[in-house]
Amino acid sequence: MTGLIYFLFFCSGLSGLIYQVVWVRVFGNVFGNTVYSASLVIAVFMLGLGVGSWVVGTWADRRYAARPESLLKTYGYFELAIGLMGLAISVLLPHLGRVSALVSSYLRDPGGWYVLSTASYLARGAIAIVLLAPITMLMGGTLTLLIRHLVGRDLEVGHWRIAVLYGVNTAGAALGCILTDFLLVPAAGLQGTQMFAVFFNIVAAAGAFGLAGAMASGATPAPARKKKKPSISAVTAQTIPLSPPASSGLAWTSLALALSGFAAMGMEILWFRHFTLLLGEFRAVFSLLLTVILIGIGAGSLAGGFLLRRIARPAQWLMVVQGFFVASTLLGLAVASLGNIKDAAFANPAYRALNLIWRERCGSCGSMRDPSCWRFLSLRC
Repeated sequence: MTGLIYFLFFCSGLSGLIYQVVWVRVFGNVFGNTVYSASLVIAVFMLGLGVGSWVVGTWADRRYAARPESLLKTYGYFELAIGLMGLAISVLLPHLGRVSALVSSYLRDPGGWYVLSTASYLARGAIAIVLLAPITMLMGGTLTLLIRHLVGRDLEVGHWRIAVLYGVNTAGAALGCILTDFLLVPAAGLQGTQMFAVFFNIVAAAGAFGLAGAMASGATPAPARKKKKPSISAVTAQTIPLSPPASSGLAWTSLALALSGFAAMGMEILWFRHFTLLLGEFRAVFSLLLTVILIGIGAGSLAGGFLLRRIARPAQWLMVVQGFFVASTLLGLAVASLGNIKDAAFANPAYRALNLIWRERCGSCGSMRDPSCWRFLSLRC
């Protein structure tokens, strides 16, 4: 059953990135095809994921204590709601231009050019939040629901199950990202592409309902690992409460994750700017770059989960991984600054490949932090 849950979350990641790439396209058409439109969509998307993960995660802990078997069905309801909201957004997006025109005003700058007023920028941000925040909050909640369902109280293998869950979700996201711009939009258009995303949400919801029904009837047992001789970490994990109390370890780890997330998203926008210069201003640059980053994140998540089954002192390894992220980022920026970027790219295709490889390496290092943090908190908090 665990493998089927992974497949459902793969479909969830696939649909999520189809939505995001389409939204970047639509908001770019209305607000201008610049890095600012992409930044706005990414910011609201990540904000919704974070808030949803925290709010739903807190609720899922309490729900698991009362009815542990209900979380999988709740995940199904979330996926169904995401599909319905995605359908509603696809109907509303064609009217985005008219709404934007109503709230936009222009001012003359010192150079004599007319520019958008500050109030117009704020109004555009508010439109993006109203449209995208609810659905992205539900997306963020799906991860924490499945984490609590798969991990339960078995914290000894929690880091590995989280790594696999996050890895397969990211793999689906990478596939959805590359398919959207290179296959789905050319074949089905923006509206039809969003219907594909809705379909995958429905597949995930139907699968979750089916598995939940099988569990309720006793046909399929809850996820469990094979019994073996308990290790020291297993004995320690059994003494950890369902919701670890606040501690300095939790606070410092949360701060480290917040700062690394800030750096990772900031670098994504910088890379987007760089590759727009490198490859030209065409729409597929965003999806191409994001696909490479997501592949790196998924591979890094699996690698981190695998290594943490064999190493100790996860907090120290988290520091090492962050150091590799810094070093690879600086080296990539140094390579990017050599000579004329665009001329070098078109004169030497290997230059483009080298830059993409560096982005993948940075993504891998960034994603390896998540299993490390889970392992550290499960043993120390």
